[in-house]
Amino acid sequence: MKYNKSNMDIKELFAKRLKQARLKAGLSMDGLSVKTGKEVSKQTISKYEAGKTMAGSSILIKLSKALGVPVEYFFRPYSFDVSEVEISFRKKASVGAKDQTMLKIKIQDEVERFIDIENILGAESSMEQINVPVKIYLPMQMIMLAKELRKTWGLGIAPIPSVKNLLMNHGVKVFEIDGPEGFDGISGHAGENISLMVINSNITNTERRRFTHMHELAHLLANSSFEDGLSNHEKEKLCDAFASEMLLPSEVTEKEFGSKSKISVQELKKVQKMYGISIDAIVYSFKRLGIFNENRYRSYCIKKNTNSKFKNYVEESRYVEPVSEKDYDADYYESLVYSALVQELISTSKAAQLLNTSILNVESNIHAF
Repeated sequence: MKYNKSNMDIKELFAKRLKQARLKAGLSMDGLSVKTGKEVSKQTISKYEAGKTMAGSSILIKLSKALGVPVEYFFRPYSFDVSEVEISFRKKASVGAKDQTMLKIKIQDEVERFIDIENILGAESSMEQINVPVKIYLPMQMIMLAKELRKTWGLGIAPIPSVKNLLMNHGVKVFEIDGPEGFDGISGHAGENISLMVINSNITNTERRRFTHMHELAHLLANSSFEDGLSNHEKEKLCDAFASEMLLPSEVTEKEFGSKSKISVQELKKVQKMYGISIDAIVYSFKRLGIFNENRYRSYCIKKNTNSKFKNYVEESRYVEPVSEKDYDADYYESLVYSALVQELISTSKAAQLLNTSILNVESNIHAF
């Protein structure tokens, strides 16, 4: 979903920023009132956050000190608003409202700070235009979209060594954030030119993490093209078809397994290790491509659910994905901030704000030559 910051007036912007800063500080409205020495009541804070009234300059300073943010933070336009993007949770996952709120704040802060420093350095990148069908409602349409994208990006039918590196090289900003159990990822657009996705860094299974990246790429490309009336479940299945095709082209699947009446798990393991896709996803693609009929696929599922040794073997992670030198990690982000600082594009206080640290700490770490 695209976010248009011009749609928000000053009062609404202040309301959202105040609530964001309060929740980030882990304070209730009562708690914030106490932090201001009760000079700003809970009722007044409630009115501010509801967008009913606007704080004066003296109150803004009190709120700023209580929350540990500069006054200008309350009026910083949104380059990205996580509330406008649908967050993906795993099927049957139970993620409480409190965990969801803290996750959104974490995502909002991480993405905004990165976009901010890139804008300062003039280092913005954007994803190239991809032709997407006007109305999508069939898995085959998503498979064809994946084929077209592989062709456009010059991938052929070869394995993708690093999914994250591939996406970042093509203008998608990929962030990994410590999220609760059950959170997979989100994807969306900030403004007109920024395509981004956020993945749970706690996904330790490499194949699942790669699949999640490609699933979110499908959302980035096709969300505005899904036919009206499709359920969320149907959309998820369409995105799964895209992700599967991106990781393991159907030409490879059909060549390797299309004519076999019996398939060993060792054969699946070989493809898993080469293409970085789970055995479960490979077998489901058999069903999608007609290599397995419904009974044969059901037989696989029954064996997996009744044989723990077989299940453990099937679900084992075997692919080792290389790390990209351009990964948006803490060191990379820190290097951008200090680059802007030594070039005098930002002040020391701005650098401290971007790095969530003290001015003294920033000053002690500046070494330029």
